Amino acid sequence: MPTAQVRISAEEQRLLRALSVGQTVKLPSAHRLRLELLGLLRDGPNGPRLTPLGRRHAETAVTEAESNDRTPGNGSSVKRDRLGRRMPHGRALPF
Repeated sequence: MPTAQVRISAEEQRLLRALSVGQTVKLPSAHRLRLELLGLLRDGPNGPRLTPLGRRHAETAVTEAESNDRTPGNGSSVKRDRLGRRMPHGRALPF
């Protein structure tokens, strides 16, 4: 039986990536329950652990994030004042 395509948010992808490399993360109960119901996470006495499906999603999330970082022109240049702070609406300071 083919598995359905699972859509997870960027925050959930970040959590899966962090769990896949062994980082300690604060996992909100809403995300924990959702990821458990999707079969990406198993919560036990030793804390949350990724399932094989969860590991696959974490790996694909990394490759998608890397491909997005490699695209040229990720952001427009932001105007900054002489101290390096972002200027609202691109306005120059009057002094």
